[in-house]
Amino acid sequence: MATVEEIREWKKQGKNREIIAAVQSEEVSRNTKNDEKLLEKAWAHHQLGEYDESLPIMSALAEYYSPLNEIGESALRGYAHGILQRDSDIHTADDVMKRIPLSMARDNVRINMMIMAVRKGLAIPAEEIMFMITNALQSVPYATVNGHIVNNGALVLHEARQQEAIKLYLSILPGLMDTAIGIYKFTKSPENHIAGAEFRAAQICRANGWLKLAKLSAEESVALWRDLVNSQDGERYQKNLEGARELLKDLEWDTMGMV
Repeated sequence: MATVEEIREWKKQGKNREIIAAVQSEEVSRNTKNDEKLLEKAWAHHQLGEYDESLPIMSALAEYYSPLNEIGESALRGYAHGILQRDSDIHTADDVMKRIPLSMARDNVRINMMIMAVRKGLAIPAEEIMFMITNALQSVPYATVNGHIVNNGALVLHEARQQEAIKLYLSILPGLMDTAIGIYKFTKSPENHIAGAEFRAAQICRANGWLKLAKLSAEESVALWRDLVNSQDGERYQKNLEGARELLKDLEWDTMGMV
């Protein structure tokens, strides 16, 4: 029978299927330790994009525990994030977010909501995003969530680059992405986080005209996604690898003849 500590170690290693199988194999009764395992199982489904499996668990735990409780707070975040990912339902996610105490984890979900808002053509508050990024950079010791906020914050500013209020910040976005990647490596985050951040760094550097740096980031992203495709749950990363390869191909063309 796997312990909570073992399951959390598997989580660090990205072993989502092992977590799901281990929790499924146990007879689950209502107590804190078992609910911690259920929460990790829900997050494992979430990481695999299996929101129909993660959301019912997150919802049940969020109803049972207070938002001031670690399990309840994490379940609410997972539910809000899952609703965003599965349904693009910004309003429901925002209602859920209002139940969560202020934290960097809440900031990260809030930034994800802004990414979806931009993609729906809505204006976003540049100063609020920069405040959350600055807070993440100043909050030590670093954890993976610090990297998420810097990474996702840079992405939303990049995607909203046509908005007048955003243009002031565009020149710092490549540096923010480099910092996010550094935080991921420092905190030993799963490789898919680093691979995705390298891909975004390549896109952002390309948009800023930093083509050589963009190509280096794209090469790193391709290498990481290729390794992930050849690992557990590799099939889900195939599209990421194809996208990174396409971007690298474009950048090779862009930099052709450059010294």
